Amino acid sequence: MPVFVNNCEISDDQVHAEMINHPAPDLNSARLEAARALVVRHLLLEDAVAREIISGQEVETLAEEQAEAVIQQLLDSIITTPDPDGETCVRYYEQHKDHFIDKKTDKILPYELVKPHIKQYLEDKAYHAAFHAYLDGLMAKAEIVGLAA
Repeated sequence: MPVFVNNCEISDDQVHAEMINHPAPDLNSARLEAARALVVRHLLLEDAVAREIISGQEVETLAEEQAEAVIQQLLDSIITTPDPDGETCVRYYEQHKDHFIDKKTDKILPYELVKPHIKQYLEDKAYHAAFHAYLDGLMAKAEIVGLAA
């Protein structure tokens, strides 16, 4: 059964072609994950057109790598997150010292050694939260038919 996103069809053939990228325990789960991925891709490209990052005509002829570049450009323009400051990193370290135990010595690793990892983790966590909030907004506005959970 095809999926429709804002009156645009995502065909069964497109979903089946995408399924290779979504290993799952069964065929129905793989199909659902592939369909969801294509819906998200469509919504992101649709928003890129709305924000005039690319024209509607151009989006129809994009190769996969070009589509990914347009989506990345969109996300770079939309999602901004603050850099975690030193105080935030120290607070995270103090609250999660049990995550920073050296497996050889069974001792807590010093803050200076794990600081870059904490900073990266907090940046990634903020980015993912911002991305999901943005995507939730797109999904809430979209008319999606045929995507059963």
